[in-house]
Amino acid sequence: MKKRLITCGIIFIFFFVLITGISLAGSNDLFGLSTVNNTEGYSQKIIITENSGKDLTSYQVPIFLNSSNFNFSQAKPDGSDLRFSSRGKSLNYWIESWDPEAEKALVWVKIPSLPANRDTALLLECGNPDAEAVSDGGRTFEFFDGFEGEKLKGLVWDSKKSGGGFVEVGNGTCKVTVPKPHAYDTSLIYSKKSFDINSMFVVKRMKVTTGKDERGPLLKQGFIDQISSRKNEITHKTEFAGESRVGWETAYRKERYNSFDKTDVRVSEGQWYTSGIAWYEENDTRSVAWYNNGIRDSKMDYSSSDYITNFPMRVYLYAESYSDASKNTGYMAVDYAFVRKFVESEPAVSFASGQIETESSDKDNTSETDNVSESENTSSESGITPENETVLPEVSDTEEAQEKAVKVQESRSGNNTETLETRFPKYNVNVSGIKLSSPYSVDFHALVKELEASGIDTIFLSMNGPDVWQYERFVKMAHEEGISVHAVLLEELNCTSETAPSISRASLNAILDYNEKSLAPFDGINICVKTSPYSGSENSCMDYKPIFDLAHEKAGENVSVSASLPPGHTASEVETISPLVDFFIVRAYDRGNKDLTSMSDIVDNIAPDMGEVRGANSKGIIEISVEEGFADRLEIQNLFTSFVKYYGEDPAFTGVSISNYVTYTDLPVDAESEENKLSLPGFGAISVLLTGLAAFAFLRAKKQ
Repeated sequence: MKKRLITCGIIFIFFFVLITGISLAGSNDLFGLSTVNNTEGYSQKIIITENSGKDLTSYQVPIFLNSSNFNFSQAKPDGSDLRFSSRGKSLNYWIESWDPEAEKALVWVKIPSLPANRDTALLLECGNPDAEAVSDGGRTFEFFDGFEGEKLKGLVWDSKKSGGGFVEVGNGTCKVTVPKPHAYDTSLIYSKKSFDINSMFVVKRMKVTTGKDERGPLLKQGFIDQISSRKNEITHKTEFAGESRVGWETAYRKERYNSFDKTDVRVSEGQWYTSGIAWYEENDTRSVAWYNNGIRDSKMDYSSSDYITNFPMRVYLYAESYSDASKNTGYMAVDYAFVRKFVESEPAVSFASGQIETESSDKDNTSETDNVSESENTSSESGITPENETVLPEVSDTEEAQEKAVKVQESRSGNNTETLETRFPKYNVNVSGIKLSSPYSVDFHALVKELEASGIDTIFLSMNGPDVWQYERFVKMAHEEGISVHAVLLEELNCTSETAPSISRASLNAILDYNEKSLAPFDGINICVKTSPYSGSENSCMDYKPIFDLAHEKAGENVSVSASLPPGHTASEVETISPLVDFFIVRAYDRGNKDLTSMSDIVDNIAPDMGEVRGANSKGIIEISVEEGFADRLEIQNLFTSFVKYYGEDPAFTGVSISNYVTYTDLPVDAESEENKLSLPGFGAISVLLTGLAAFAFLRAKKQ
């Protein structure tokens, strides 16, 4: 009987330890229980960081949701149960797009107060099956029209026309139409309400050509004070097939500025896209900028306090046929239009790690009014928790929060469907690039995801071989994703060869010819400069200036020209080339002395290079090499953040770049985090306890 009791005791202890170990394992993030079938709903904490140094009130912030930061299965199929709140008060919001199958959404949230350089915590909630839709553009923006109904809203818009022009509204779309080949056939709508500077006018639009002239109608979108006088105006105008010609027309007290063919919309006929015109003032300088599908096109940046007004203006949309009565008829179709507030350094959005599960609540979700006290501290440090509010974890000051906030990123592998959590910091630069060769050898879908996750907007594409046209399809796909592509020339050139000048000219001419004829021209031309192995030797490098002269003359206004500087270049080379280029790439590698991975080492080594660029009144991009010995991608992203802080007031610093894509994506995202995940939690304790039990049983059996 005693033996049976002992045996039963051992078995009981064994199963107790086993269950305890499994529970311990389940508590770890790696084995966290899924909340897919959680019927009680859940919440996600979001941190908004104000970056402009100004106190913002009633500011509209875009929240991008995807599979890496939001579980779409928790929400209703149309997202109608979404709710946003801050310190227990519900916030107005509008869903611009919602695609649960693709697991992508864009939601605009109006936040009553964003203190300068501080963090504000929001709570996103969903999962209440009884919740009704409260998405409301009218309550979220300064101005909004989704064009419901069958006619233009007379309390919102005025309209004018000439010739056969007309405006029609139906099926949720407004059509600003010029249907007949009249001379200056026009159609126009403009808001009754005026808006102050530091505003952005956003329109989801589509060009449709109905006549035989494939150029289609000339389209305009912008701000204007009075339609009759046009003393003050900001106009973004597009023309030709595919809206391939884009420019500005601005006026301040009748002093006018015109620009032509600044960029290309890059959309096919009949394709929807969003066009956003930002009109703002920063440091007593007035500026305009244009956003294509939410991405800023730097080619359209323009600043002038002489030609850009600061008077309140209305917004307007316009279509026109040409004065020669060409059959370029058609219309601008508009899905929606809104005006929001705008600052150049916009608030940053980050998602806190983990999800906060909450019970479904019947609390009042009526959106709050905008008269929240500006003196109210919206930081979660306040410690004040209104009744029935879900308690949010503390948010530290801005600099610390930027280091700790977690941004969920996706794996670069196209076959790997897992998501990776990493703390990639946010930073703002004009150019964030990466070098790529053999573009068709990488998975394009994975490439786009990786660039988006790493905040990279530009590809420096190495030209392998004389056939430039092999890259057209890749460049076109990149443009469709909002990625700029620069052709990199002369990387493998023997600069001391007698044929080097002719080879260089032929390579450049091939790019220029391609850009003139291609469906997808390169956005820039980067020329790699080399130095002579021995100064003053007979085998000296060719003179690069004629190549830059040719590129500067023939590339065109919309194509940037840049020079990649090697270590050991001379100051005179920079002085000679600087008037012919838009920027220099300063290589922070191959410097012969040590692996350059720390901010201090790199800054010290490239200080003379940046000084020469600064002295030439030019701009520089700092390029690092993965092969210098970086541990992971997070280390590189943190390094770039350090560059932005160090060169924050330096007009010569314009961006960062990585050499190259393959070696970068071969690095782990966060080496320390991945190492910690190699060991299974809980089961280490099980192993120890089981070993002890085995020893106990063995000794007991031996004693018997």
